[in-house]
Parts: sequence; structure tokens; C-alpha cells
Amino acid sequence: MGENMDFSKETRRVYHNQHKRLANDDKSMTRYIGMFSMQYFGLDENYFVGKRILDAGCGDTVNLMIAVAKFGCTDLHGFDLGSEFLPVAKNTLLKYGVKEEHFTLNSASVLDIPYEDNYFDFVASHGVLLHLNNMNEVETAFRELARVTKPGGYLYAYVGAVGGIWEDALNPAIRQYYRTNAEFKKLIDNINPSNFEEFFELISKKIKEHTDEEIDLGFLKKYFDTDLCVTIQNVIQAPVRLAISEEFVNSEYKKYGFDSIRKLNRYVKRENIRKFLAPLHYEKEYFLSKILYGTGQSEFIAQKKN
Repeated sequence: MGENMDFSKETRRVYHNQHKRLANDDKSMTRYIGMFSMQYFGLDENYFVGKRILDAGCGDTVNLMIAVAKFGCTDLHGFDLGSEFLPVAKNTLLKYGVKEEHFTLNSASVLDIPYEDNYFDFVASHGVLLHLNNMNEVETAFRELARVTKPGGYLYAYVGAVGGIWEDALNPAIRQYYRTNAEFKKLIDNINPSNFEEFFELISKKIKEHTDEEIDLGFLKKYFDTDLCVTIQNVIQAPVRLAISEEFVNSEYKKYGFDSIRKLNRYVKRENIRKFLAPLHYEKEYFLSKILYGTGQSEFIAQKKN
């Protein structure tokens, strides 16, 4: 794919479809909202009370905004590309108890944030930068995110994973196959828990037919839920998935006057098959973790100098 091609509309369409599924699945939303905690951010438990925050690229699930509202914030701002996400995001916020007078949603781009300089106490970019078209756009976005962060405020950035067999070999091959094989694309675009149920039933049935052995794989069904299906779509469907290094993020923070740069780590509690891999995401120094996931998920927070 060419450096000058613009995939932003396709990326937003892909995630709009994914997020609609998640927003309608309470189990998935519980996990997504629960990914954020004051312990994770490393901030005082009352930090968000009386603060103004921005979720730049909030998507339809607005899970970060919901979490921060639960931490006491009543001045929440979020934006994303297009306008299709707006009614879904609004309904999701209201569904999870965020008062309408406490949030503002806009259609905007992280490349040109429609707020004045030094406006927010806390700015978040969660899973947005890695789906921009190229690293030049990532630099532009980082500059914009830094610009609207107040001196003394925090900029939080989740930029995805770097290295390891998954990101360097398996994921690129699967994504290429998705783009070139119509049957596989159809499967991924429509994947749902019933696909796994049918698969387990077929395996059990055929083992019985050929070996007369009774093996009931039904117990596995609970580990293959909507959350897992959307996760599979998440890593395969988006047209762009950039590798953004820890060194790059650190240099961008320093360029725009941030210090106290910290790489964050969290244990995400899962209910599907990924629960058996979650410890490897958290124990990043374990040899198998490094082989599979390289440096692991890159999550950072830094404070803008006064």
C-alpha cells in the first residue's frame, strides 16, 4: 500500500461496524471499560474530579470516557472521524450513566484537533495512532495532541504492540490473506460465536463417527464469545497497522516538552480464550512473552512541563 494513500474513511468504517457490535454486548463493554483504572494511569484517585479531558478518537464505544466519568470527571470531550458514530456513542454514554450535560462529542480528526492550545488537563489517544496512514501523520497527530494538553496536564497514548512472532510474521500474513482470499474475508467479516459452536460440534461428531470416542467440546463454547470475534476482526480488518516504537514515542514526548514519561502495564481480565494468554501479556520479561509479543503493548503517559 502506498505511502500517500488515504485509508482513513475505510478505517473508520471498519471500526464503526466493530464498535456497534461491542456497544451492544454488555460483556464486552464491561471488559473495555474495566481496562482503565487510576492504578493503571498512576494518578491520584481524585485526579479527574474538576478536570477537562479529551478522548481523541473515542469511537462508538467511548469506553475511556465512561471510565473517566466513573472517576469523577464531568467535563468530557470526545471526537472521531465522520458522523455515523455520534448517535451510537451518545447512546452508549447515556446507557452507562454519563449525564448528557457532562459530555461533548464532535466529528474531527486527530490531525487537526478543533480545540485551542493548552485546553485539556488529560488527553488520551487509545489505539488511534497505529491506524493512521503513515508515520508523517503520526508525527502530526502527536504534535496536535501535545498542543491541546495543558502545562501540568497528562498525555496518554496507546500505540499497539511492536515485535514478536505475532506482529512480525503471523499478523501480516493473515492480513494479506484477508485482502486476497474472498472466502476468508467473508468469514472474518461475518464471524460470530456460532461459527465456533458449529466447528466444535462438527469435530465432536466426526471423532465419534471415525473412532467411536465420545468427546464433548461444548465446554469450549463459552470461551469463544462476541468479544473474541471482534478482537479477531480488530487485528485483521483495518487497512493500516503501523509499528510505532517505544523510542519514537519517547522522542515525541520530549520534543513537545513532556517529562515523567512512563510506560504503563495492566492485566486485562478476560472471559474468553484470551484469558489463558493474558498472563503472557503482563509478564513481558518471560522468554515466551518476548518470542510471541516482542516488547508487548506500548502504553505511555507523560506530564507536560509547566
